[in-house]
Amino acid sequence: MIEAGVSSFLSFINDKRVRDWLYQIAVVVLLVGLTIFFVRNASENMVKAGIASGFGFLWRTSGIEVPFVLTGYTQADNILGLFWVGVANTMLVTVIAIILATALGFVVGIARLSSHWLLSTIAGAYIEFVRNIPLLFFVLFWYFGVIAALPAPRQSIGLFGVAFLNNRGLTIPLPDGMDNLRIAGLIILACVLAYAAFHVWARKRQERTGLHAPTLRVGLVLLLAVPVLALTWAVLATRWDVPVLRGFNYRGGFAVIPEFVALLAALVTYTAGFIAEIVRGGIQSVSHGQTEAGSALGLRSGQILRLVTIPQALRVMIPPLTNQYLNVLKNSSFGAAIAYPDLVSLFMGSALNNTGQAIEIIAMTLAVYLVIGLAVSAIMNWYNARIALVTR
Repeated sequence: MIEAGVSSFLSFINDKRVRDWLYQIAVVVLLVGLTIFFVRNASENMVKAGIASGFGFLWRTSGIEVPFVLTGYTQADNILGLFWVGVANTMLVTVIAIILATALGFVVGIARLSSHWLLSTIAGAYIEFVRNIPLLFFVLFWYFGVIAALPAPRQSIGLFGVAFLNNRGLTIPLPDGMDNLRIAGLIILACVLAYAAFHVWARKRQERTGLHAPTLRVGLVLLLAVPVLALTWAVLATRWDVPVLRGFNYRGGFAVIPEFVALLAALVTYTAGFIAEIVRGGIQSVSHGQTEAGSALGLRSGQILRLVTIPQALRVMIPPLTNQYLNVLKNSSFGAAIAYPDLVSLFMGSALNNTGQAIEIIAMTLAVYLVIGLAVSAIMNWYNARIALVTR
């Protein structure tokens, strides 16, 4: 009887599914135990240091001055307001850097494959230089080597007489009211949605009847002509606060601080080198027979690249592009090296020094980067699944 029970137990243990579950339970128990140990250890250390735990510190008055604010924050606001300033500044530089780095990376990657020797060589040299230099070098180079070398405010570089570039940043006009610009934005959004609906209808119609719709001409009207006219009307109909030189600096308008310009330029030029290699690899992964088929149909080289090569190369490019976009988000923390008021500099720097709530502040900062990173991954994975090759 005992032998039968032992044999049954061994048979149960040796089952692969049972072992897998046991291993997973053991790992979970270990992680929970480690978490409890670290939390208790941190709590005891905070009690010994006289630091109260919890998130009540978020409602204390901040008293920290921020030179670059998008949220209407002032020194009289609480630390939670300072936290949102850091999140907004991090998101701003990340989104703009991703867009510009993608555009520059595509240009450099296509130039790398050009049959023009000089163009291909310059693109290749740029890629190799960027990929073998630390990002911190780019941040410091743009900040101390480029921005700091710009003229003083009195000798600013004027842009159409309304914007001024100097070693204190870029000062641009600020609208007194947003009503006209909101109307223009709604018009542009309506045009984008209308074109998307037309594109879907045209594709289904072509699959059903074989007839082509004038998508290019409709796109030029809805995505170019109407938005340009709407923006032109909004700009002309809006009153603008134009910067004016008073004393040693410009007053009025909106000042884009040099730290933002330097960090943005560093992220764009650095990430574009990696994206260029992704673009080159994606294009070269497309079978040469596809380009030959495009030539046989009478397509020009530009049309083959736009209609045949790039759409197929995207299936290869999207996963590594996702990784680069996540790197841009994480690398934005290098702004702390030049005092750009991002989440790390403001919250993990100034707020942590003022409150001493290290555990809570670090946890909130990590949570923000995790949530944004997972959102970027989800969007890119959705797009990757949408363009994936469907097979039977």
